Amino acid sequence: MYLEYFGFQRLPFTIAPDPEFLFPSQGHQEALAHLSYAHTGHGGLICLTGEVGAGKTTLCRAFMQQLPEHTHLAYIFNPQLSPLELLQSLCDELAVEYTEDATLKSLYAVLNEALLRCYAKRHRVICVIDEAQCMPASLLEQVRLLTNLETDKEKLLTLILVGQPELRDILQRYDLRQLNQRITARYHLNLLSLAECRSYLDHRVQCARRTLEPESVSLFDAAAVKVIWQASRGVPRLINSLADRSLLGAYASSKALVTRSIANQAVREVLGDPQKSASVTQSSPFRFKTVIGTLLLLLSLVGLAAGVYSQRDTINKMITGLNPTNDPIKMLAQSQGVNAETCIAMPDLGYECLWADWSLLELRSLQQPTAVRSLNRGWVLLDASVTDYTGEAVILWRRLDGYSGLVRPGQRAGVVSWVRQRLGVTWNQDWQSIGPGGKAVIMDDDYYDPIMAEAVGKFQQGEELKPDRIIGPRTLLHMQRGAQ
Repeated sequence: MYLEYFGFQRLPFTIAPDPEFLFPSQGHQEALAHLSYAHTGHGGLICLTGEVGAGKTTLCRAFMQQLPEHTHLAYIFNPQLSPLELLQSLCDELAVEYTEDATLKSLYAVLNEALLRCYAKRHRVICVIDEAQCMPASLLEQVRLLTNLETDKEKLLTLILVGQPELRDILQRYDLRQLNQRITARYHLNLLSLAECRSYLDHRVQCARRTLEPESVSLFDAAAVKVIWQASRGVPRLINSLADRSLLGAYASSKALVTRSIANQAVREVLGDPQKSASVTQSSPFRFKTVIGTLLLLLSLVGLAAGVYSQRDTINKMITGLNPTNDPIKMLAQSQGVNAETCIAMPDLGYECLWADWSLLELRSLQQPTAVRSLNRGWVLLDASVTDYTGEAVILWRRLDGYSGLVRPGQRAGVVSWVRQRLGVTWNQDWQSIGPGGKAVIMDDDYYDPIMAEAVGKFQQGEELKPDRIIGPRTLLHMQRGAQ
């Protein structure tokens, strides 16, 4: 790609939460200082919030990397757990042994004993819970109970809740006031200013270079930085996507610097430009979507093209020669006789576009209309002839009746009755069911009860899916395959 062209040792603008790329803005430094309060015995409960893509996970990774010696860490990244599963996960992370039939009470006891042993050795124990805004009230109450694990002088366990801005609103609820009062430190991570955006871009470029060259760090002119900042609204994750696409455009057009026009084109390709017609976009001098799609093809051709074309010339020739109608959505719609050209219109027609990076074996087993990106042919309909799959696919899924979004235990949805029938899960009319909030609920076929949640988890495990018990498109696709 453009690594050699710009002198990079690695890609500077990936969206992976790499702590080595952590940008030391004033906000990030203050956030780290608040997290460091967990090193003391006073920080029983700490709350870190920030907008989606603001860098919370990267910040947590950096914090976890610099923990002092004799610190035990538990990292809970899936908040969709029951109170029992939360304690089990915490024990698993801290290597605390417990029996399979352990109750909440017994788990609480063994965890307390383990924490007391750590305290006797002057070891600190920290638990980071990511995506905490998704936690139900019953789970947040369990978090409050965990803060009771203490001696007369210090907390035995420090908990760090990390979540999106709505977590602040959730904690203000009257029924969660006890938990909210126990937060000893809280910080909200703000988005980057224009000046910070420029420094952020230069910082990541410098981190990715092979050698330190301060005098030639900046690869974005002032106008390009402003375009990227305005389009991303200062969200680091979006800045990364726009900057990466901008550098690719500069490389493809033989530029040493990202200019306003290159940045504007990157914004249109990454975020879309509803004010301009498709024809205007297609007439641009370099098309980033085309570049992305052809880079893998380039890798296979570079060896043959050596001595004839440079890599950049090869890319530019492919850019001008590809067929712009190679669109997976149109391709799938036509194959099913659906009159739609974009994913926006699909839900009204009973379909949904599912973008996936699943294996070729799994895609074939689902037996659904699927388009895959081929190394040599671009987007093609999936059939037995496809062998050069690049890992990018689109499934045209005819949604099941009653499905309108992810369904979690304790919720009601029309699709639940279909799943219940598919898994053969029944319930006794005389049973009383207690929901996640601890209140009795009226059972019906559309209620996602705990017994069915257990069955869904086992089904997911059997299909080698993540056993999160959430009913979503991937789980339903596997169930549909089994029902055919």
